[in-house]
Amino acid sequence: MKILPKKRMTVAKGLKVWVTNHYMPTLFGIRGHYESSYKSGQYVETVAPGTGFFVRNSSSHAYKNYCKAQRLKLVPKYWDMVRGDEFDFDIEMDRANKALRETKNEEKARILESYVNVLPLAKEAEMGEKIIQGIKDLGHRRHKLTSYQSHVISNYKSRIARLGHDVRDIQLSVAKLCDEERYNHFANVVIPFTELAASHRIWHSREAYDKLDSAFEQVYFDMGIFDFIQAPLMTPVMRDSIGQSFYLYPDFLIVSRDSVDFDVYGLQDITFLFREVPYDMISNMVLSSYADSPDESSSSSSSHRHHRNYDDFGSGLLVSKDTVATNEMEKESKLRERVVGELFMPEIKTRFYVRDMRALKHFVTALNEYKRL
Repeated sequence: MKILPKKRMTVAKGLKVWVTNHYMPTLFGIRGHYESSYKSGQYVETVAPGTGFFVRNSSSHAYKNYCKAQRLKLVPKYWDMVRGDEFDFDIEMDRANKALRETKNEEKARILESYVNVLPLAKEAEMGEKIIQGIKDLGHRRHKLTSYQSHVISNYKSRIARLGHDVRDIQLSVAKLCDEERYNHFANVVIPFTELAASHRIWHSREAYDKLDSAFEQVYFDMGIFDFIQAPLMTPVMRDSIGQSFYLYPDFLIVSRDSVDFDVYGLQDITFLFREVPYDMISNMVLSSYADSPDESSSSSSSHRHHRNYDDFGSGLLVSKDTVATNEMEKESKLRERVVGELFMPEIKTRFYVRDMRALKHFVTALNEYKRL
């Protein structure tokens, strides 16, 4: 059990430094052009190394609060370390090996085998990063590193770079699982998904999990990575409100609870259905975990948020802005029915509702056209 936040290590001949005992998230295994940003967005690790998402530009306060909460989970906490709640490579490798032995799904076994092979390299790279930081801390105290200390840092950086080169040969590469022409067609799915992910209002229906309290909770879509799986294009990731993430690939869909607890479905085995749904059907059952504006911070703690004032909610959910009233009564009441788009995947009993109905329809249409190729 770890007690001290740091330990003293000999990292080179005649050089001892204090190295943190906390887990240190790194960018190891993340493709080079993803490393620092995705459209000015920072990469945020979730669940375990090699799994995370790329923060996109957004004016949504709710999304910014969500990303902030995810980053805070990565901040080292002493009591988490003492209790063993921080990520540990040895524990993760045991979990991954156990899941690999128990699975009977060929696709899942292939993903887990790749993950198991990458984790030892990621562990070594993480330790290298810790040592580099420990040596740099010496420079902070003494204002300047010696030439020998700088040389040791260069050696560790070179070692990490070699590990990064080696990992490409053992990571699962999606581009190698399907032909180049098919993968290029997959870009026609990824592009409309980025438009869909930018929608300020996406809800997940919990009706399949809680029949007594069917509710619709705001969730967020992004581009991400799962278990070090590499792909030339960014990987679409959808999230539900019960902790599952859905990673979309050219030939399969991963439904993940965590890094080793996940299901793999062939893309052809999943039906993606789109339809228009009146917003009133869900408006009284919308739950919100994060306020979307400073004025809503007080309401974010309540269990239900009602949008009875349509004008305040916005004009994005109108069925038709050009509808002309057929009589004076309709003109006076200005009746307008608002709708949202529904994405239903019956095989996995999952429903998402999206305010930007056009973007959702574009994505579902592109995905179904891709499946027909």
